[in-house]
Amino acid sequence: MLINRDHRNWALVSAAVTVAGGVSYVAYVSGRPYGPSGGSWVGLLYGVIGTTFMVLAGLLAARKKVRTWRLGSAQAWMKMHIWLSLLAVPFILFHAGFRLGGPLTTWLMVLFGIVTLSGLVGLSLQQFMPSLMAARVPLETLQGQMDHVNEGLAVNAYEAVAAVAGVIPEAVEEQKVLADEAALQASRPGYWKRASREDANASPEPESERLRRLYLEQVRPYLRRGLPTASRTAAPSAMPDVAGPLLDAPEDWRPRVEKLAALCEESRQLEVQMRLHRWLHGWLFLHAPISFALLVLTAFHIYFALSYKPGG
Repeated sequence: MLINRDHRNWALVSAAVTVAGGVSYVAYVSGRPYGPSGGSWVGLLYGVIGTTFMVLAGLLAARKKVRTWRLGSAQAWMKMHIWLSLLAVPFILFHAGFRLGGPLTTWLMVLFGIVTLSGLVGLSLQQFMPSLMAARVPLETLQGQMDHVNEGLAVNAYEAVAAVAGVIPEAVEEQKVLADEAALQASRPGYWKRASREDANASPEPESERLRRLYLEQVRPYLRRGLPTASRTAAPSAMPDVAGPLLDAPEDWRPRVEKLAALCEESRQLEVQMRLHRWLHGWLFLHAPISFALLVLTAFHIYFALSYKPGG
């Protein structure tokens, strides 16, 4: 979620609450010669407020699980999650007196710190990553469709080469996709998604062997990298130079060479998009489970604090 003018009210209220809490904490500490204590009434109040903010922020996970809840928009819940999470930080520190304490409270503060930092990292990524993706990946694709699109790029490349070089036995997966597509179109003559495909050249010219070899050694492995049925040939570390080796190729090959180069470029952009998606969403694999662990450990902390009997 982008932090923009829509967050102004949340930011102002959060700043005011933080300042009020800070002023009260200074007054509280100045009146205690032995320092602050989480067990005092004021210390407990800070703990209750901070924990309440944490729990309310954590309800976002429940809201995501039950999307049919009519309790405000997803954006409103995300704003609440962000700002209440930030508000919890000073009040938990006020409750702890800026000290770690025993083993349980130390672990609580460690988890609290990890959750806060990972949340800030995720929030920061969401501020610049979408614009970075728009600049570096103009051919953006839905994440769930990436494998399907990559498979389509590989099939289109095979079609462009086979129309010149003839059937290529090594391209088993591409041939199967084309055969399934042809069978579907034959069974549904009026299908609105009918695709016009070129047939493989029945009598390939000897010169087309160069195109065939370039396809098998570089283009196909590059386009199929990461797919469940990847080519056995190791994928090139960089995008293949398709035009270079075919500079002196026949002029009527030029559209096909340009098409192969365009397919490789689109595949490169998909790879960049996938990498950026991992950065954009990968932090959740740390943030979400540790947030749950923090809430569980907080419950234990509350239980032991309430059941503690001095001198018992």
